[in-house]
Amino acid sequence: MDKITYDFDCVVDRHHTCATKFDEMDEKFGRHDLLPFWIADMDFEACPAIIDALRERLNHAVLGYTMPPAHFWESITRWLERRHGWSLPPENLTFLPGLKKGLGLCINFFTRPGDAIIIQPPVYHSFRSVIEGNGRRVVTNPLVPTPDGSYRMDFDGLERTISDERPAMMLVCNPHNPIGLQWDAPTLARLAGICRKAGIILISDEIYGDMMLDGTRHIPTATVSPEAAEITVTLGAPSKTFNIPGIVSAWTAITSEKLRRPFFQWLDANEFNAPPIAAMVATEAAYTHGEEWLDQALEYLRRNVDFAADFIAREIPLVKFHRPQASFAVWLDFSALRLSRQDLIKLLVERARLALSEGSTFGAQGEGFMRMNIGVPRSVLALGLNRLRDAVDSLANGTPLPADDAPTVPFAKMHGLGNNFVYVDCFNRNVPHLAELAVEMSRRHTGVGTDGIIAILPPATPGADCRMRIFNADGSEARMCGNGIRCVAKYIFDNRIVNKPTLAIETLSGIRTVEIHPGIDGLTETVTVDMGLPVTDTRKIPVTFDADEMIEQPVTAAGKTVALTAVSTGNPHGVVFVDNFDNSTIATLGPALETHTIWPDNANIEFVKVHSHHSLSMRAWERGAGETMACGTGACAAAHAAVITGRAQWPVSVNLIGGHLDIDRDPATGHILMTGPAVTILSGEFCTTTD
Repeated sequence: MDKITYDFDCVVDRHHTCATKFDEMDEKFGRHDLLPFWIADMDFEACPAIIDALRERLNHAVLGYTMPPAHFWESITRWLERRHGWSLPPENLTFLPGLKKGLGLCINFFTRPGDAIIIQPPVYHSFRSVIEGNGRRVVTNPLVPTPDGSYRMDFDGLERTISDERPAMMLVCNPHNPIGLQWDAPTLARLAGICRKAGIILISDEIYGDMMLDGTRHIPTATVSPEAAEITVTLGAPSKTFNIPGIVSAWTAITSEKLRRPFFQWLDANEFNAPPIAAMVATEAAYTHGEEWLDQALEYLRRNVDFAADFIAREIPLVKFHRPQASFAVWLDFSALRLSRQDLIKLLVERARLALSEGSTFGAQGEGFMRMNIGVPRSVLALGLNRLRDAVDSLANGTPLPADDAPTVPFAKMHGLGNNFVYVDCFNRNVPHLAELAVEMSRRHTGVGTDGIIAILPPATPGADCRMRIFNADGSEARMCGNGIRCVAKYIFDNRIVNKPTLAIETLSGIRTVEIHPGIDGLTETVTVDMGLPVTDTRKIPVTFDADEMIEQPVTAAGKTVALTAVSTGNPHGVVFVDNFDNSTIATLGPALETHTIWPDNANIEFVKVHSHHSLSMRAWERGAGETMACGTGACAAAHAAVITGRAQWPVSVNLIGGHLDIDRDPATGHILMTGPAVTILSGEFCTTTD
C-alpha cells in the first residue's frame, strides 16, 4: 500500500465552529482580531482514520448504551508498549472523562479537604486551579533554572517542603508543560523515592508523552523504579497527540493494586469510567490507525521548532528560545526586554496582535515568559513571528506602547450612497464593547447619528489585508455590508495602511476582494467589490421554507401577502417586487418582514421596482437599522433576484435613495461585482460613556 502523505500546511478556518481559541479571545485578551497561539490545541486537521471511524459508527442510527470491548483496552496497551516500551495488563487501565477531570477525580478520591498538594511551577496552570477548586492547599516547590537555559527539580527544597507541609499528594508533569521538558529516569526515580518514603501519592500527567521531538524517548514515571510503580497514578490521553481534545477522552494506568482496586471501584460505581461512543471510537481509531499520521505530524512540528528557533535567533535575539523535547509549545523568555508584566502583554496584544499564554499564569516563576503554541501551519507561524519581530523592533525605535484605555474614540464618518457608518481604526488600538458603542454613537441627537459602527481590524486570516466587523445601530452584528466594505477599502487605501489597488478584506461572510479606482487626486473615488456567489439555497441563507429555493413565494405580514424571493449575498435578504413605492407600506411591511418567523436570524428586506432590463430602483429596509439610503448587499440581491425571475439582464444599474450602484456578474466565476462610490464625511473623537 502506498504511503499517505498528510497536509499540515493546510490553513483551516476555525471561525464559527465554537473554537475556544477564537471565541474566548475577547474575554481573555480584550480583542478578537489576534493571531491565536495560546490555548493548547493544534490547527491541523485530525487524523482521517479517526474521522472515518466516527462517520462509520454514525452510519448506525442507534446510539444506545455501549460498553468498551476488549480490543478498545488492547489498543491502548499495545500503543504504550509499542511507543514507550511499557507492558501493561489491560486490567491496570480504565477510562477517564478528560485529563483535567481525571486530576479532579484523583484529588477527590485520594486526598481530603485541606490536604496539601505539591506542584512544581512554572507548570500547567490547571494544576493550581483544580487543587484549590476542590478545597485543597497548593504547596509549591519551584523548578530551578539551569545555566544552559533548562530547568531541574529542587530535591532539597522538596524535602524541606514535605517536612513542613506534610502533603498527601504531588502532581508531576512529565513531559513538563509549559517547558516541554522530558524528565530523565534518574530524576523521576529520585522523585519517586522521596515521595514513597513520605507516603505521598504521585500523580503523573503524561498527556504530552506521545509528542516527543528530535528522537527523545518518553519515560513513563511509573516505569523508573519499584517505588515509582507502587505510588504512581499515570494520566494520559489521545487528545493532544491526535488533536481531538473536543472528543474528551483520557485514561489512567495504575500498577499498584493497593491504589488501583479502590479507585477503579469508585470510578465504576459513579460511572466516571464509562466512555461515551465518540470517545471510545475515536480513541481506538487513533491508537490503532493513527501512528503514521502522528509520525508525520511530529516531523512537521520538529521543523516548526527549527523554523521558530532560527527565526528568533536571527531576527529577535533579545528573546530567548527554550527548545522543547516534547509537545507543540515553545517557552519564550522576554526578560531581556526589561518590560513590566503589563507592558509585555500590551506589546504582544496591542502591537504584535498576538495571543500567547502569559507566563505568570504558570506561576510567579513564569513572569517575563510566554508560551507560544506552534502547532499551526508554517505560513501562520511565519506571520506570527514576523509580527513579533516588528513589535520588538518598535521598542528599539523608541515607539511608545499604546496608552491604557483612553476616554475618547477617534473615528471617521463615511458613507456609501448615504448608507453611513462610523469607522473606527483598531489596527493599533483596542476598542472594547463595540456593540454597546454602536448603540451610543448611532443616536441621532446624543451621538454621531449613523447606521452603526464598522471596526477596521488587523486580519485574523493569512492573506487578508484587514478585517471588518459591522455593528448596527441596535448593537446587532451584521455579516457583510456592501456599502461599508467600499468605505473600509477607501479608508485603508487613502490612509496608506495598505498601499495597493487590490485588497482582500475579511468579513464574517468570508474574504472579499475589492479593487480601488482612484481619482485624479490619488484618493479613492469608486470601488469594485467581488461579492462572491449569490446563494439561493434556503438552508444556507438561512430561511425556513420547504424547498431548495424560495423564489416569489407568498408570505403574509402586517395583514398583507407579498411574493418574496430569498437570497443571500453575505446577509439574508428578502426581495419584493413592487409597481410603485408606498412610504406607509414600506414602513409597515419592512419591519414585519424583517422579523418574520421564516428568518432564523431576521433579514434585510428590499422593495424593488423594475424600469428596464438593465435598470432597477430599490428601497432598503435593513435589519437592526430600519430604512437606509442604500444597501450594497441588498442591491446585489435585488439584481440577482430580478435576473433569475426574468425581469432583468446583466449588467444592472440599481438606483437607491442615496445614488446608484452598478451590479454585474463575472461570467467566468459567477461572482457578483458591485461598483460604487465611497465618501468621507468627517472625522473626530467621540467621548464615550461605555466602560
